[in-house]
Amino acid sequence: MGKIKDKLAEYYRLLKTYGFKPEYGAKVFCIGYNKTGTTSVGKSFEMLGLRNTSFNEIVWRKWYKKGKIERVLDYTARFDSTDDLPWLKADFIPTLDQRFPNSKFVYLYRDEEAWKKSMATWAEKAGKGIVDAEKEWEGYLAHQRFVESYFRDFPTNRFLKISVKDPKGLKKLGAFLGIEAPQDHFPVYNKMS
Repeated sequence: MGKIKDKLAEYYRLLKTYGFKPEYGAKVFCIGYNKTGTTSVGKSFEMLGLRNTSFNEIVWRKWYKKGKIERVLDYTARFDSTDDLPWLKADFIPTLDQRFPNSKFVYLYRDEEAWKKSMATWAEKAGKGIVDAEKEWEGYLAHQRFVESYFRDFPTNRFLKISVKDPKGLKKLGAFLGIEAPQDHFPVYNKMS
């Protein structure tokens, strides 16, 4: 019953988006790798008044992974900001940059030990079993190298590198977006990891 309820909730969230008009102007994309605090930043976007979308099973598995990129872009156009998959994927970031001109990108980083611990905890709780922490960390580093290369010459008003552990992180994010933050630090979500 739980899986059916979850699927219905995914479809409901998807259908709700069709009430929003697609706009292909500037957006805010959280492009931190998995387990860097993307959920906390997505919730922070909402606290700052942005209409945010996060991981959606349909968008990820039925559209992005099957190459239906125009559907993903149409879905994305209905929001002000995004976090998590598929928007953090290195092969998708240049498309987002091109299709949504003047967008802002927020890159999250995390120290190695905390990241590996978070990944292992998530994998265990998600029923994925034991993960190869070194192999997963290589994926993190490859993503980091791509981001550093791609955004090397971006203006500072369009690219922010930050950690959710920064005690003034939400204030810095608000300043980057030109929105006053209600508190200094990021809220903590997805504590299991």
